[in-house]
Amino acid sequence: MKRKILNYFTSLILCLSIASPLQAQEQGQLNQRNRTIPSKVEKKKEPEVVYPFYNGISISADLFGIGNKILGGDFLSSEIAIDANLKNRFFPIAEIGYGKTDTWNDNGIHYKSKAPYFRIGMNYNILYKKKFKNCLFIGFRYAMSSFNYDIASLAVNDPIYGGVTDNPNLKDNVWGDSQSFDHRGMKGSMQWFELCGGIRAHIWKALYMGWTIRMKYRTSSSMGLYGNPWYVPGYGKYGTNTIGITYTITYKLPY
Repeated sequence: MKRKILNYFTSLILCLSIASPLQAQEQGQLNQRNRTIPSKVEKKKEPEVVYPFYNGISISADLFGIGNKILGGDFLSSEIAIDANLKNRFFPIAEIGYGKTDTWNDNGIHYKSKAPYFRIGMNYNILYKKKFKNCLFIGFRYAMSSFNYDIASLAVNDPIYGGVTDNPNLKDNVWGDSQSFDHRGMKGSMQWFELCGGIRAHIWKALYMGWTIRMKYRTSSSMGLYGNPWYVPGYGKYGTNTIGITYTITYKLPY
């Protein structure tokens, strides 16, 4: 009886000694397989922002033209603009303004002009996929203005003989005499093209502020018989091209 019990006990120890290495080997193989098969981690894609076709209308007013005059500039201008938001990407826009100047230059020539001007074009929002309400845009305008202008020389007091004499700064290079003139009501017109870039930042509720830089290129113009205009409303100083700036406050209408 004791011999049988001893045989059973010996067989149990032998079985356990064989089973333990096999179990450890199987566990090692399983761990190795788990290490060689990478776990798949699904990356969640951010939901794409989709805007409807129509996103409202905004009205803007320029502050730069008025501020420039208050700070001592030669020109006074004011304008308003209206644009529509299409898919937060395209902004067709129309602008109407009024420009004015009444000034003297260093040679004693008086120049005066005032007239409305018009622009029409499109802005493209580079940040149209973003969720925030700010805009970074590029665009173009086609503009025009038809205006009247006056040019006159300034008469001066004669320091030697007294009385009034013609302006010595306007001396004729051929005859050697000073020439005076007073040309009023001359008619001029200009059409030009603008390349624009700027920002519109959301500041509070339906209010936005921003600025626009405008590269202006003259396409056609006409002037009076006695001289070119010095200032063109909406364009600035008469020339082949120029740069303009507008700083606007914008209100987005609730419909």
